[in-house]
Amino acid sequence: MKDRWIGLDIGGTKCAVLLAEVDRGIQVLDRLRLETQTEKGFQSAWERICGGIDAMLARSGENPVRGIGISCGGPLDSRRGVILNPPNLPGWENVPIVDLLRERFGLPAFLQNDANACALVEWRMGAGRGARDMVFLTMGTGMGAGIIANGALVCGANDMAGEAGHLRLAAEGPVGYGKAGSFEGFASGGGMDRQARAFTRARVAAGDPPAWIREGIAPEDVDTALIARYARRGDADALLLMESAGERLGEGVALIADMLNPERVVIGSVFARCEDLLRAPMERALAREALPPVLAGLQVLPAQTGERLGDYAAVMVALEALGIDPMAGGEAANPRVLAHYARLLERYPALERCREAIMEAFELLLDCYRRGGKLMAVGNGGSCADCEHIVGELMKGFLLKRPLDGAKQAALREAIDGLLPGASRKLQQGLPAIALTGHTALSTAAQNDLDPLLGPAQQVVALGRPGDVVLGISTSGNAKNVALAVQTAKALGMRTLGLTGGDGGRLAKLCDCAVVVPASGSADVQELHLPVYHALCAMIEAAFFDE
Repeated sequence: MKDRWIGLDIGGTKCAVLLAEVDRGIQVLDRLRLETQTEKGFQSAWERICGGIDAMLARSGENPVRGIGISCGGPLDSRRGVILNPPNLPGWENVPIVDLLRERFGLPAFLQNDANACALVEWRMGAGRGARDMVFLTMGTGMGAGIIANGALVCGANDMAGEAGHLRLAAEGPVGYGKAGSFEGFASGGGMDRQARAFTRARVAAGDPPAWIREGIAPEDVDTALIARYARRGDADALLLMESAGERLGEGVALIADMLNPERVVIGSVFARCEDLLRAPMERALAREALPPVLAGLQVLPAQTGERLGDYAAVMVALEALGIDPMAGGEAANPRVLAHYARLLERYPALERCREAIMEAFELLLDCYRRGGKLMAVGNGGSCADCEHIVGELMKGFLLKRPLDGAKQAALREAIDGLLPGASRKLQQGLPAIALTGHTALSTAAQNDLDPLLGPAQQVVALGRPGDVVLGISTSGNAKNVALAVQTAKALGMRTLGLTGGDGGRLAKLCDCAVVVPASGSADVQELHLPVYHALCAMIEAAFFDE
């Protein structure tokens, strides 16, 4: 049975109650939408929320529910679990929502600002994955932000960190967040809607209505989605509006980037849907406004988790509070593992396109070793040397010392210290790994008696067990003996991992997971293979051994 989680997404118009599982991501199993009906006050909404959670608990059946995550707009106090007085929730003042849920359902519950919760989702599962410094911008009805700094969420003294919409971009301008000329007024989805309607009314009043009015759209129905459609058709007025919004977006991002120097700024909602229209003017403004060293180390990316971001965010609140990494099969996140991963991507930006595959490779190896399995590696030429290199890093201490546990060291002390004083203290714990490129007698016999291409496959047959991992390394992905070893492993119930380059060749198609580095030509591919497998060895070591 798998653990399950309840998510509660509280908004001024609607609330959602979710039932989810966590296994290399968040899978929403069931969802119930409830109208908030703020005019009826908190108690009415509370009763319906409880009914929704009761329904989700019943649908979970025998699968245990571990906790409840709550995502809600601020102001709130995440430490005490109290909703203070959000403007979109009149009558919800000083609501101890966490205590109420704990008492009612006997489950741990956790509260977080909705922008922060979304930032956690993109950091753990989306465009910010692997970064230690990231800012998430909502760019929806408002312009909120969630800040990840040095690998941790920043909430501030009273949960007000990240109120980016309040930044003033101009002395005068559209009102957002109660301030004229604010970032929210200029560049949030709601602000863009209001500007588009104001532009439309002004043009109508001047006797020069824009194309959408001439085609029968009512001024009150004008919004950003409509403007984007007209802009993609080449309409000059719509392009002007999107250009202006993109410029202001870039100005706001520049302020944030200069202050926080993040690796990535991830932007949701409108930017994720209209990147094609907003990116160019945004980048022009960034180039003009941001410090060049800050800009050189910055990526601005659309959110990756899509329309279910709000659902994931509610569940993520509980996962983060309990130290659960949703991308590691529900296992606790290990900051030392993530530090090696982030360092790899920082030092080798070209590997950014491999980020998901590298983490998937780590998780495959982690699962193998946790189940008592071993790694077998095969390659030719330079890749043969890489196999031996990897085995060397795994079978003894790589970056950590890995001392033997007390019982094993005591047994060896009596057995071998008499032959070599202190030997039992010098031996280290290892992670079992075999290079199928050695074993000269066996390899030459297999080449002579069977077929020159079957040497590694014969070793897989003799040494492999279900649950082991066979790593095939080929710069082109087309080495036949490597492919035969991988195919043999798959047929016998083993997991397979590929490390290749170019277009991945046949190896990328055969393997359960393939890291295809962005290079072609053996030397260039091998130069990127080395940092990848060094990072993987360091990540695996950090997962199993203390500093």
